[in-house]
Amino acid sequence: MANNFGLFFTRDGLVLRLPVNPAKLPQEKSGDNQSYNVLGIGPITVPRIPKPKEVKISSFFPGRPAPYVLTAGDFREPEFYISFFQRAMDDKVPILYTPVRYYEDGAPYMTGDTGFQVLVSDFSFEERGGETGDFYYDLALTEYRDYSPQTITLQQIASTTQNAPAPMTATAEVTREIPAGQLYVGCTAQANGPWYYDSYGAEPHGEGSGRRVTVGRIITTDPARPRPVLVKSEEGAVLGWMAADNLQAVSP
Repeated sequence: MANNFGLFFTRDGLVLRLPVNPAKLPQEKSGDNQSYNVLGIGPITVPRIPKPKEVKISSFFPGRPAPYVLTAGDFREPEFYISFFQRAMDDKVPILYTPVRYYEDGAPYMTGDTGFQVLVSDFSFEERGGETGDFYYDLALTEYRDYSPQTITLQQIASTTQNAPAPMTATAEVTREIPAGQLYVGCTAQANGPWYYDSYGAEPHGEGSGRRVTVGRIITTDPARPRPVLVKSEEGAVLGWMAADNLQAVSP
């Protein structure tokens, strides 16, 4: 695929981008409809909830930096990516898959496709003769749907009527207060400048002035990075890295 395209994966605050885009990006969404034969009507089809979406990616992890590598500013060896996807399978945890599309001038398109939580359902790789250091891989992803039960805390309050059962009220836990105007992961902010491909300011970039964004990550361990704040669209799509001075925290 063209280089003005990014495939990002997020887990536990770590955001990685595939270093080389695949030649194609198939995504499948199929129905789970059931067919029956009804007496007097004949064959009918009953619509049901579609099956989870599936994404298949085939490409390679380069062993050395090269002009076609999209992560030149933060180059990682193949072992880093192989370990990331293998651990996701071993730990049985979902990761966030986010495709980011933009034109040659940096303007995004198809922004409604903000990605979704996926499970790594299949991952295989191989080395090929004459291409020392490169690892070719096939990655299959399946949409993850959260099926965990919702919980709520109930608190019984005193009754004002004799022998009447005390009513129950739902309560929420008070969170830690954050100073007004302070940036933090998950907050909504007003962008007043451009975002870039990585935290060092590598191209391509996009213009974010006047746009509301969400803070996805803040690098605090390396003060030398000029753009340490990763921002996303309000829908969850990764946009790029910005300078903290170009962001102003706002109320949700």
